[in-house]
Amino acid sequence: MRFPYRAVSAVSLIALTLSACAGYPPAKIDVPVAFDAAQSFDAATPAAPAPDKAWWARFGNAELTDLVAAARANNHDLKATVARILQAEVQAFAAQGALLPSVDAGFSASRNERQGQTLDSDGNVVGATSVSTSYGANLRASYQLDIFGQQRNSVASARQRFESSLYDGLTVEITLVSNVITTYLQVLSARERLELAERRLKNAETILQLLETQRRVGAISDLELAQQRSAIASQRASIPGLRLSERQSLNALAVLVGRAPEGFSVTGRSLADVSLPQVGAGIPSDLLERRPDLRAAASDLKAANFDVATARAARLPSFALTAQGGSSSNLISELLSPGTYFWSLGGSAAQTLFAGGRLYNQERGAKANYRAVLETYHQTVLSALRDTENALTAVSENSRQYVLAQEAYEQAEYAYKLAELRYRAGAEPFQTMLTAQNSVFQTQESLVQSGLTRFTAVIGLTQALGGGWDGATPEPPPMALLEAPLE
Repeated sequence: MRFPYRAVSAVSLIALTLSACAGYPPAKIDVPVAFDAAQSFDAATPAAPAPDKAWWARFGNAELTDLVAAARANNHDLKATVARILQAEVQAFAAQGALLPSVDAGFSASRNERQGQTLDSDGNVVGATSVSTSYGANLRASYQLDIFGQQRNSVASARQRFESSLYDGLTVEITLVSNVITTYLQVLSARERLELAERRLKNAETILQLLETQRRVGAISDLELAQQRSAIASQRASIPGLRLSERQSLNALAVLVGRAPEGFSVTGRSLADVSLPQVGAGIPSDLLERRPDLRAAASDLKAANFDVATARAARLPSFALTAQGGSSSNLISELLSPGTYFWSLGGSAAQTLFAGGRLYNQERGAKANYRAVLETYHQTVLSALRDTENALTAVSENSRQYVLAQEAYEQAEYAYKLAELRYRAGAEPFQTMLTAQNSVFQTQESLVQSGLTRFTAVIGLTQALGGGWDGATPEPPPMALLEAPLE
């Protein structure tokens, strides 16, 4: 991370550190030793690795990797976050300037005319006009002695807010990557369900042809024929909804990667095209360092602490040094000639005696804000623990659900094959085969849905663990982006 305060001396850095003691002590956070939901995993299963920076590569899908790269490069929400980071850094630079002397240069020109009365040689009163012109140039330097740390604490607060913006940017990026992966999987799931629905419809239409042949020879009644036609109508009615779901997911994915929906598509067809990664949770205390939203909340808390010290110092006396030099002449050509120069040195001290309670209440407001930010920080930690517990439970339970859904589908498919064979042999009524057929359709749909849920649970866990971030403070974006042409 580049340090945006290169002009700060070693003495100033020490003062920044000491001034933090003027506020409140660091927040104490008690976190559990282990996640409760982690105990639901099979103890015989080897510990899964924690997510890494390029965690999306673990899904083993080249198209998905390309989509993530496109989103990270082109997503407009992410670009807006980058601009806000640069804004926070520039504001930190501006705050840094208060620690340095200010130098002003000036030039002035004035022309004065004065009218009066005087006596001429004959003793008569006559009017008189005098005109004078003067020019001046000066250089003035002033320096605010930051004895009580008001400016130093203000700079430290700006630095913490800049650091918080870096973590906020990382949170936005992790959320973006998670949304891209989830939306891509939703497209594949919709396509897989659509393919299954069309396959089921084709199979049902084949059975209908058989029934129509049997009805013509009087082997069945109109009831069986009507039941099969009803089943086919229901299956046809489900197809438009699946196509709509696919299109809406594609449109959402296009926007995430910075593209217009028109003409956008992906080549993946099924969840089978994606591998399910294994993710380990680690220990709860890791969240404090590996979740950027928690680090952002901690930086905001430090900034609020420095704000309290800044407001307290504003109530104390202020001291300033000034130096001024320049030249003054009635002729501009002689403005810098010897004999026209002047200089002065001065110092001042000021103490506000009465401000209607403004400074006192500003300090009280800063303290109230610190309390609010502190409670927000505690709530953010609790929410992070909750998210991780929920995600761990979802991974565990959805994995079990998928196994059971797979078993249910296999049994339903086997029962349908038996029912169809027995119906063709005349050993079972049509209603038995129809029931078995519907069971296959339902369990197959549940299996695909369960497969998608299993993926989204892993994505949720990865996001809850910080999206593979290693805890290092991110490098800020290059300042050259401020000069880049607007798109």
